[in-house]
Amino acid sequence: MNLILQHSSLADLYEKVEAGTRITEADALRLLESKDLAALGALANLARRRRVGDRASYIVNRYLNYSNYCILSCQFCAFARKKRDTNGFELTVEEMVEKAREALRLGITELHIVGGLHPSLPFEYYTGLLRALKALDPRLQLKCFTAIEILHLAWLAGLTLPEVLQELKAAGLDALTGGGAEIFNHAVRQAIARGKESAVEYLDVHRTWHQMGGRSTCTMLYGHVESWLTGWTTCANCARSRTRRTAL
Repeated sequence: MNLILQHSSLADLYEKVEAGTRITEADALRLLESKDLAALGALANLARRRRVGDRASYIVNRYLNYSNYCILSCQFCAFARKKRDTNGFELTVEEMVEKAREALRLGITELHIVGGLHPSLPFEYYTGLLRALKALDPRLQLKCFTAIEILHLAWLAGLTLPEVLQELKAAGLDALTGGGAEIFNHAVRQAIARGKESAVEYLDVHRTWHQMGGRSTCTMLYGHVESWLTGWTTCANCARSRTRRTAL
């Protein structure tokens, strides 16, 4: 055992991590509340080495927003604008392609694209955007749209969730972004993002996408009104129970 862990209150978790055993909610809470950064780092390093050895990788990407107009009014959001606002924007496909072209000259390999729930852009805008960007370089990875954007597009196009994901995949979508996960606990979501998709809906989008062979990330927004117990551990259990075979 690592010498740092031998003298740590987290030493009992070493065997679980080494064996690849899933930790309990109580274990997770202990890790979250621990101030022993050296022991936490040692456990994380052990978990990393078990999973990928000593390999490390990174990507160079560019984050782009096609618009900040949104029909929702999430309580925590400082991004969204209404059509009446003077600082709202929406970019044409051509403008997005030009931004992507500039990024490619800098050596990026991935575009991360999200926006608000635009009230009037047609579904063809999104599929056309993906095709135009992929035409710049077939190797360019397109990680686009949050779960709530996908649900919005399904409603907009009158398609089922699998149908809209298939249309986007055919147009060039490589991966979904993780935005919108926030905190899965219902009470917390009601306080910070009332009207947004539920945790179940979020996970359904990602699960459906994974079943189609796609990949995605999951982004936790924390440090607002949640607590460790009602927020973070709820997230861990929700993701574990609903994505056991297609983990985020």
